[in-house]
Amino acid sequence: MKNPIPQARTIQKEVTAGHVSAVEICKEYLSKIDSLNPDLNAFNTIATEHALAAAKNIDLKRNSGKSLGPLAGVPIAIKDNLCVRGLRTTASSKVLSQYVPPYNATVIERLEAADAVIIGKTNCDEFAMGSSNENSAFGAVMNPWDTTRVPGGSSG
Repeated sequence: MKNPIPQARTIQKEVTAGHVSAVEICKEYLSKIDSLNPDLNAFNTIATEHALAAAKNIDLKRNSGKSLGPLAGVPIAIKDNLCVRGLRTTASSKVLSQYVPPYNATVIERLEAADAVIIGKTNCDEFAMGSSNENSAFGAVMNPWDTTRVPGGSSG
């Protein structure tokens, strides 16, 4: 792909057409997260294994001739107050620092049914109760364009 951070529509079209694999896209995004997260603190949980398994399943589905969903191969970051089965869900609170839900929130079920790839859980104000993203038990999120500023919003 020419653009290192393509739009969702472009990713879906390229993955569906077989011009790029969902695994390749997933690896690109995970690599970008790995390089930037130490400075930005945007992710509480990076779901490498979960994401690569989902991407591999999308590629297998396409290669077997099955139709793909409207978000095929699109990497999606989930706010850390939404439950994803098997992924640590903290709501950016130490109280829930080890909580791993046994179920998915409805929105996650729908995203996965649409063939989106969940790549991780994003930091937020504790229990999403705030407006600046500076009040997480896991540290503040930094604005990617100017790290002297806050990203704003409970989702950063």
